[in-house]
Amino acid sequence: MLNTFLKSSTPLLVIFLLISLNPIKGQIVLLGENSPHENINDGNFELIRGNWRQSKQSPFWKTYNVEGLGEYKMGLHMGTMYSINDVGIAESIVLDSNPDYQNPQIGDTLKWSFGADLEYISNGSISLSIVFGDIEHIVADKAKLKGSDKIVEHFKGFYILTEEDVKAGFPKVKATFYSEDEIKIFLHYVNLSVLNHKFKGPSLTINNITEGNQLQWNDNLATKQSIFYIYRQSNLKGEYKKIGESSETSYLDTTFITGINYKYLVTREDGQRSIASDIVNITKIDDIPPLPPTHLQADIYDSEIKISWDKSSSNDVKYYSLYRGDSDGKNLHEIAHKISKTHYLDFTPQKDIENTYIVYAHDYSGNKSKPSEILKAKVKMVKGASFSDLILPMPIHKQLQSDTWGADGVLPRDVDNGIEDPDWSYWGGRPVKDSDEKYHMCVTRWPANATKGHWEWPRSTIAYAVADKPTGPYKVERDLAYPCYNGLGHNPDIIILNDGTYMLYSLINWEPRLFKSDKMSGPWEELGIMKIDKNTELEKPERFYRFERNLSGVQMHDGKFLFVTKGGAMMMSENTNPLGPYKILTSPIQGNKIIPEKYRNSNYEDPVLWKDDVQYHMMINAFWDYRCIYLRSPDGINWKFNPGTAYTPNNTCYENGTQTHWYKLERPHVLTDEYGRATHLSLAVIDVPKADDLAGDKHNSKNIIIPLTVHKRVSVLNKKRITRDTKKIEVIIHSENDFNAQTDIDINSLRIGSAEEVDYGRGCKVTKFSNKGKNLKVEFDGLNNGITEDNFVLKLLGKSNSGALIIAYTKLQAH
Repeated sequence: MLNTFLKSSTPLLVIFLLISLNPIKGQIVLLGENSPHENINDGNFELIRGNWRQSKQSPFWKTYNVEGLGEYKMGLHMGTMYSINDVGIAESIVLDSNPDYQNPQIGDTLKWSFGADLEYISNGSISLSIVFGDIEHIVADKAKLKGSDKIVEHFKGFYILTEEDVKAGFPKVKATFYSEDEIKIFLHYVNLSVLNHKFKGPSLTINNITEGNQLQWNDNLATKQSIFYIYRQSNLKGEYKKIGESSETSYLDTTFITGINYKYLVTREDGQRSIASDIVNITKIDDIPPLPPTHLQADIYDSEIKISWDKSSSNDVKYYSLYRGDSDGKNLHEIAHKISKTHYLDFTPQKDIENTYIVYAHDYSGNKSKPSEILKAKVKMVKGASFSDLILPMPIHKQLQSDTWGADGVLPRDVDNGIEDPDWSYWGGRPVKDSDEKYHMCVTRWPANATKGHWEWPRSTIAYAVADKPTGPYKVERDLAYPCYNGLGHNPDIIILNDGTYMLYSLINWEPRLFKSDKMSGPWEELGIMKIDKNTELEKPERFYRFERNLSGVQMHDGKFLFVTKGGAMMMSENTNPLGPYKILTSPIQGNKIIPEKYRNSNYEDPVLWKDDVQYHMMINAFWDYRCIYLRSPDGINWKFNPGTAYTPNNTCYENGTQTHWYKLERPHVLTDEYGRATHLSLAVIDVPKADDLAGDKHNSKNIIIPLTVHKRVSVLNKKRITRDTKKIEVIIHSENDFNAQTDIDINSLRIGSAEEVDYGRGCKVTKFSNKGKNLKVEFDGLNNGITEDNFVLKLLGKSNSGALIIAYTKLQAH
């Protein structure tokens, strides 16, 4: 019996030996690759493209967890079979379905191969067995996998049937997964075929010539009546398509697109179709840029601009990129990359100006076109309508650095902004100013070189860090914010209590635990686990876990506690006990009709909740769409969507104009002042997709902190509640340390009224003003204030004498 096992890195001498011992290339497929026809018995695991959380199963395979926690079932994930337990088994059906192989013979040679990958560097391996009845032959014994490189490793070999095998019947394939530390092993495909000379196909070679791709083949089994079918597969589509046929042993393909990698194969037809030739890959590259797209057009919305264009007339365009600049066409920077369609909705154009847009085409060979014609467009709303309008450039503490970790898009940057360390991955924390006039943060982190890279986060700890400035640098003063549970915790949030002390929420072992302290520096006293009444129809039972994770909360004026859940539902304590029980009051944000349709169906998580002396505020991240929305409420329960976005990855730049392009912004938090106003935005950022942040690489995550335009303090003087019929609106605009209401305001720019009016530059105009102590008293004509029953505050917008945004909210009557 000959049983050979070959990994892709086997020396050439061994490869030659296997070929010389098995010169017949014809094969009858029992499992797997059968190009150009459909894969047999789902050997490529593409039949059901399940998500790993769902553990979907192929009808052609059975899986068994043998050793390990057993809480994770084996299953299919995006075209791979995976296991996360210590030992797992995937077993095919008995492979007896091919009509060309119904009589196994002693000496038949089986050709086997498989491709596998290991999620992270560990002692993961995989074995492959060919099983006849109760007889198991291990043909690949614990093949070691490298891990973390995302490169599929290929294994192949041969097995010759014995008399014992033939008596036992048809074979099946068994793959055994060996993992550790809950690290996934991915089995990408399994092939098994019987070598048979009468099905042998052509031997194919391809060359690039000026006219196209020249295919040539040899076929010793061909006759004068033989016809050859030529098939091609592009990397755009998974199936092979017949592109021609020939009675000769050559074919010229002139219909390909330059820059695309193609796979070709040829079969012979002479009353019985041969198996396919070997698959040959070829790519033809050019250095000719594509033509730019044409006829740019803009659809103008309230706070967004949809840019559309006619596609480039070049046939090798892979995608488009979109650049935006100011009204003079300067400061152009890329806002969208790899656009596959011929339109893009810009969620964060500058307001009050005409935005300049240009589009580039990029081809498959890596060439970039000349810029398109220029398009200019201006949104309907004015600056201050959206939360993103409040975002200011980040100050530079010392200098911008390029000699640090990170993808090109996040270099150069200020490593002193927020908190970062090449040895640690940081992910979310709320900055708080304490009575010592310093800025404190309890922040999530885990070792940057941990085995699982970014996905080490379930084992994160909470560190305690301090800074002298709100934007940083934050330095860790204590590795563990609290000593219990070995400091484990994730997604911490600080609740500033009514008496000025603090409560800390932390997700520990998947349970929502609360701590209390008089100071941000601790010590933190554990209060216990939050109790949540899950007897509700406002959330799907399979998502009840969202009631406990990623929570953000406030203490209300009556002492009760209000939290927003991971999905954006609101829950309130029945009394003043912070542990609850909590009652779910609203449905989550996703699909909620309070959200405009264009935003409604995003997948939301990572909310942050805060309140000031006027209203409640909430931001929640739409992680599918790489943006965030902002809402306001009079009571923390009934919310009103604020137009536009809160932020997108395009909202990170420095005072000198340098822009960074983080792959993703998540876990928003705000630094608030003594009045509850948001002064800074804290965000967890990562430079690449999370799955690409691996141990020992140059990628990582950190927290950045961005200054905001702070709402001014405005008090309404009207004793009666303001309605649409109110004739006169009187307010006091309060001066502060860095703002003189009497000298800093462009009075003629001020507008007050409902947000629905003011956000469009309308609303009430100033009729008179006068000094009131250090403050400014302003009287507005109440006409066109736009107040309806849906409004619970007045909104004030305007500009300073230097052109800076002035924004404020105030209640509808004096108290």
